[in-house]
Order: sequence, then structure tokens, then C-alpha cells
Amino acid sequence: MELFDYLALYADSDYYPFHMPGHKRNPESGLPVGIYQYDITEIDGFDNLHQPESIIKDAEQRAAGLYDSEETYFLVNGSTAGILSAVSAVSKRAGKLIIARNCHKAVYHAAFLNRMELHYVYPHIHGDYDIAGAVDANDIENVIRGILEEAKAEAGMAAELIAGVVVTSPTYDGIVSDIKEIGNIVHRYGIPLIVDQAHGAHFGIHPGYPENAVREGADLVIHSVHKTLAAPTQTALLHKNGNLVDSEFVRKYLRIYQSSSPSYILMGGIDRAVRMAVQEGYQRLDRLLSMRNAFLEEAAHCHWIKICPFTEPGKLVISVKGSFMTGQMLYDILRDKYRLQMEMASGSYVVAILSMMDREEGLKRLSAALSEVDREIHDYQKISGWGSVTGFEEKQKNIKKERITAGLDLRPKIRLNLWGAYTVPNMEMEIGRAEGQVMAEFVNLYPPGIPLLVPGEVLDSAMIEVIESYLKNGYEIQGITENKVKVLKA
Repeated sequence: MELFDYLALYADSDYYPFHMPGHKRNPESGLPVGIYQYDITEIDGFDNLHQPESIIKDAEQRAAGLYDSEETYFLVNGSTAGILSAVSAVSKRAGKLIIARNCHKAVYHAAFLNRMELHYVYPHIHGDYDIAGAVDANDIENVIRGILEEAKAEAGMAAELIAGVVVTSPTYDGIVSDIKEIGNIVHRYGIPLIVDQAHGAHFGIHPGYPENAVREGADLVIHSVHKTLAAPTQTALLHKNGNLVDSEFVRKYLRIYQSSSPSYILMGGIDRAVRMAVQEGYQRLDRLLSMRNAFLEEAAHCHWIKICPFTEPGKLVISVKGSFMTGQMLYDILRDKYRLQMEMASGSYVVAILSMMDREEGLKRLSAALSEVDREIHDYQKISGWGSVTGFEEKQKNIKKERITAGLDLRPKIRLNLWGAYTVPNMEMEIGRAEGQVMAEFVNLYPPGIPLLVPGEVLDSAMIEVIESYLKNGYEIQGITENKVKVLKA
């Protein structure tokens, strides 16, 4: 039986709950029927996430079997808890961490908590679509060699200097790096590889999709089952393989970063999603490929709207680059007029996430909407004014499109390490007057939560232009309040 089966049996029993949670499975609590009934705590017979021995252990082993992992752990605090635990687990090996510059902010937070020195690998840029590409394995090796040369150390000493390498694959935009090759290189130096594969929980189930990072040799892999499988928000998995990372360290940090009162609804949701992926995943993903291909055939007729051709099948990067529109404009139009909620907007594109639970109706609606918007973009290019464009409100007609650049080619100078910059006194300053100042706070477009600036980096004129262009075009930027940023006090 899966975890939800045990919860259902308990919900149907006549046990009276003199235990948490406080709603006591009483309908008068106002919670929807079907939720509170399954919401319990670690009572007898229901195992314990932090020391699983029975039904939770069985559920974790089912997940391990899906991905061919040696060890798999349920995460109820999201992939963030997995990333924090993974980086912390390798932090005692050494003080330096090599990461892809487009890693999620959780990786930076983990480095901060462990006082680690960051060394960046910059992804290649796909200029036609303004998105960050894959991380090159040779670039990672060059960073490793640079650290060794600076320390005047031999290759065999790499593991004493470098705690690990962290790569995000796929990226938020669906770009996949060659994890197998990266793993081969870092393992030659005795360094563990951590892969944030939060957006790739569907990998390795169908040959039309990339292989999962576990089978490709990564030591620690994080999957957000809620992102691309049929699981509730805040659910994820951490996989551990090989002997470069101490399993006890992984478990220790999972106990630190996860709630001591884990939700059985979330754990049951993970188990059910894994069961569906095992039993129905291939067929559902095969159907999704067919629906996606039909969508792409229709979208190919658009003139101004383009679909990025090199993402993994679970992502649609829908570009309006070259037209008068920004990604945020397209995002707003699709939501407000067509009732289609995209995952995110970036400078010149929006991202749509596809999963094995998508329906044909949704993709057909998106195709029809894009065709109509594309025609209106074409008409607008011939006239002046905003009146003809998808029924924008009057106040939007006067919006002037500012220059949007993703800032992917910018490499801010580092003045101070992350730990030092994030813990010293700071002050607020208007961003337009802050050129040359050292950042005291992260600045990132959200979603996806990838930092544009990291504490300790210098804010220059190019980055100011990038940030101001996002702000003027209505994007959500975290780390800026009332046009002010936090910088180090002089």
C-alpha cells in the first residue's frame, strides 16, 4: 500500500485524536473534506520522516527505484531544503564551492550559511532568445585548475580545496547541461557533483526526454516533484549516490533544514506522484510529446512569436524578441485576455511549464491565443498607438517600452565575499545613485530567483540599466524597495 492508503484507513477509523494538529479532523474547522482527514502527526504506526523504518521508508525506496538512486529522501520543505542540505553536507570537505552563476538563490544561501567561498562558471548565452545556455564541462575544469594554480597545489589536492560543484540542469528555461561529462571531469579530481534538477523530476522516464542526473553520475540530485509531477506544492526529493558524500551528513542536515512536524499530506502526495510516474509516466509523457508537437506545428505559422527550439520538452520558451512587445506584456495579455497563466515572464519571453498532467485543451487554447496575438503584433507594427493591441486598458496605452536586456552577459566585479558582505552594516540608496557601490543584499528577478547581483558584488552602470529596464516594464525584482538598494556603508 502507498502512504495515502494508510492515511485513508486511519481517517475512516474511530480513533479519537488527542494529538496534533489542532483541527482534530473535525469538519467544523472549515478545512475542505478530504484534506483534514489525512492530516496527522507522527503517531504510532505512521513512521517518522527523520528516522524512517516502515511505511515512509518503503515510500522513499519506491522513489529511489524510479530514479535508480542508492538513497532517496522525501523533502517537505521543497527543493530549497534539499539544496541547503546537499551543500551543507559537502561543506566540511573544503571551503570553496564552484557553482554555475545562474544557480537558484538557495545555493547562494547555502554557501552563506556555511561561509563558503564561491567560484563561478558562467553559462553560454543563446542571444537569439536571450536565455542562458548550458554549462560547459571544460569551463568547470578551467575553474578547478585556476584554484589549484592559485594555491600552487597538485590535482590530487583538489578535493581538499574544493567542497563541490553545483550545476542547475535543466535551467528554469529548460536548458540541459551534459551532466555525464561534467561528472566525469569533477570526479577525476575527487570532487562531488550536486545537480539542482528541480525542474527535471520527469527526466529518465521516457526516451523522448533527457536522462535524469542520478543515472548520469551526479552524487547529490534534487528533484521538485511538485514542479513537473502530480504532487502538491512544496514537495521534493533528494537523491544520494556514491561515496564522495557522507550519508550521515546528508541526514543530519535534512533534520536541521526540514520541519520536525512534516506534513503527511505532502509525503502522501510525493508517494502518489511517484506511483503514477512508475505506472503511467511513460504513456502520459508520450501523449504530452504528441500534444507538444501539434502545438509547435501551429506555432510555426507565427511571424513575430517564436518558440525556442532547444529546450527540453517540458518547457515552452515563447519569445517576442524583435517585436515591440516585452515578455511581461505577453504574460499580461495571455493572463488577462485569454485566461492563460504562464509560469514566468523575462525580458523578451515567457515560460510555460508542461507536465504529464496537461490536457490537449490547454495547448490548443495557447496556440490559438498566440496566433491571434501574433496577428495583432503584425498589425501594430504598421500603425502608431496602442489601441489595437488586445484590449489594453487606457493607462497601458501610454506605456513606453524601455530597453530590456537580460543582463546575462554581465559579470559583476566581486569586492567582498558573500559572508562578509551579508553580515556587515548597510544602508539604502537610490539605485540611480548607487553606481560603484558594493551590494549588501541579493537582487533577483522573481521568478526564477536567480541573482542578478550577489552581496559583495559591485553595482555598475550596465547592471543599473538592466535593473531599471525591468522595473520600468513592470517586472518583479526582489531586493529593491521603492527604487532603493542596500549597499555597504562606507
